[in-house]
Amino acid sequence: MKPVLLFDIDGTLMHVKHAFTRKLIASVLDEYGIDSNSLDDTSYSFAGRTDKEIFMKLLSAKENGSHLYEDVKQSYLKYMNQHFSSSDTEAIEGAMEFVKFAKGKQYPIGLCTGNFRESAFNKVEAAGFVNTFSFGGFGCNHADRKYLPGEAIDDYKKIAGKEPDSKSVVVIGDTPNDIRCAKFFGAVSVAVTTGSYSESELRSTSPDLLISDLRELIDRLPTFF
Repeated sequence: MKPVLLFDIDGTLMHVKHAFTRKLIASVLDEYGIDSNSLDDTSYSFAGRTDKEIFMKLLSAKENGSHLYEDVKQSYLKYMNQHFSSSDTEAIEGAMEFVKFAKGKQYPIGLCTGNFRESAFNKVEAAGFVNTFSFGGFGCNHADRKYLPGEAIDDYKKIAGKEPDSKSVVVIGDTPNDIRCAKFFGAVSVAVTTGSYSESELRSTSPDLLISDLRELIDRLPTFF
């Protein structure tokens, strides 16, 4: 059985324009009378976090804000569906080439991302990964990213009718949280330096493999299996 590859999105497969993300979230918060100035807190990075964790933190500034979570989530998804397009994103160099290689070699490929499921597929298709991913773990149900690989494999089982051993699952991401969730699940962890974290920051999390370009996996992935 070929290993199952689980990809993070933002910073791993693609970049979304910073201004778009902040403007979108600010619009949603303003709709519910929540102070969007909290988005200016540079000490709180969105990188590696789930959408649920991000919104729950932003809603915590409002009394009983947690009760608004589902409404805010739906508003966010509506805005994404209406306004997000290919002009707001670009695939990271090397990502498309490796994904095409993996598909050609019939590796099962899915997502392991903090994005809500609907917005995740919206993003990857806008970046050019059309009809590429059919399963994954998403930031809808869990604030903590560590549960997402397990969710992705549960989703994969529904399609494939079989469950891979955790050691034959590869989680690929650009943040320490991607590495943490891979280790929690018992998967192979691959860190790529195409996001906001430096090589030294990622190396400190002890990934199984640290690369600067996803195309490096074309030759290096088989050495793990």
